[in-house]
Amino acid sequence: MFTLGNLILGSVAALVVGISKTAFPGAGLVATPIVATIVTGRAIPGTTLPILLAADLFAVTWYSRHARWDLLRPMIISVSVGFVAGATFFAAVGTSTRPIEVVIGLCILVLAAIQARRMVGRHQPVLPTPAAAAIYGSSGGFTTLVANAAGPILNTYLVRLGLGKDQMVGTSAWFYFVVNVAKVPVYLALGAWSGGGPFFTGTTLAFDAVLLPAVLIGVFSGRELLHKLPEKAFAIGVLVLSAAGAVKLLLP
Repeated sequence: MFTLGNLILGSVAALVVGISKTAFPGAGLVATPIVATIVTGRAIPGTTLPILLAADLFAVTWYSRHARWDLLRPMIISVSVGFVAGATFFAAVGTSTRPIEVVIGLCILVLAAIQARRMVGRHQPVLPTPAAAAIYGSSGGFTTLVANAAGPILNTYLVRLGLGKDQMVGTSAWFYFVVNVAKVPVYLALGAWSGGGPFFTGTTLAFDAVLLPAVLIGVFSGRELLHKLPEKAFAIGVLVLSAAGAVKLLLP
């Protein structure tokens, strides 16, 4: 796992995660396909999660004051429903890694399409509703548990509500941090009891530790770039890379 090529790929994933957390919510979508070129099966979300949590700590510290808690609170129950669906999926596939890779690949392709539609569409802001919170929360809960890739779903929800960039970053930061912390005991329980193997191993955690400098570079770079780098150009590159990685996961 600690080959030069894997370390380079892992560093790229960690760098993008850091930038996504402090500048472009949802750009971390590309991290999962990159990690999937290094590990397989349950180790894909298990290796990605510590990187996400490390970056989350900086995001919630810097942008906490911009969070819209009135939008996050109604999503708690629906996100939990998505978690249950994701946990059921992992328990059902057991030791098979191929279904996990296929579902992750499909999730990423769908999310990339949602993100692309968000970029080209121009819609008038709408008011939040319980139905919308339930739909986006449950779908986001499932995709974040299975693929660590709920960014485009949450982005689409917040954009349709008319949130500005600062509020989007702050609200996203707390959403990701809370759900990512909640995933740790779920992954540990599934790894211990569902018979499909662990999500975390000593090797993957050591690999994540080596990637921490890249995460730091990413979060500080993102903080500087928040109001400077054109979001559209960056997002296009992320979507192309994410889609390519998803296709690779789907190929036998």
